[in-house]
Amino acid sequence: MSDLIVIVYRSLDAAFVAGENLAALQQEAGTEPEDIVVITGNGKDRVSVNQSIDLATGSPLGGGRWGTLIGMLFLDRRSPEASEGGLAARLYDAGLDPKFLKDVARSLDKGGAAVGMRVRMLGADRVVDRVKGLKPSPKVLRTRLSPEAEEALYDMQDQIPGQALAQLQAGGDF
Repeated sequence: MSDLIVIVYRSLDAAFVAGENLAALQQEAGTEPEDIVVITGNGKDRVSVNQSIDLATGSPLGGGRWGTLIGMLFLDRRSPEASEGGLAARLYDAGLDPKFLKDVARSLDKGGAAVGMRVRMLGADRVVDRVKGLKPSPKVLRTRLSPEAEEALYDMQDQIPGQALAQLQAGGDF
């Protein structure tokens, strides 16, 4: 089991400082790299995912899989119910908590930034304790992922490239 944690700040600078602190915490704990991403929002409809990359390879640190998923949490503000359709419904069907999905999707409605990460070996409580010690105090959103939910999220992500390619080949926009 693991946790998805999203830490919301009104300040971009505070979010980037928190991301750096969490990366340092991972190194101190000697755990395997997990994706830590900073998501920025302009308060309207633009969301950007800022992910650490390995300068030698150009690849995201930690593989990029969870960073991409965390970025997707911010894209669909609709109610995450199965009957609604869309990305929020697919994340809900995969096993994510609907309140968590709704809170994350709307957390940057007034702008600001958030730090998101998946936590396994490091421990969610250590992460939360580290960021609560930083100023300004953030809003922390978190949800527990069952092994079944993690598997469903992996499956969902594995389908994305194929769906995008099919849409482009059909003459649609991606």
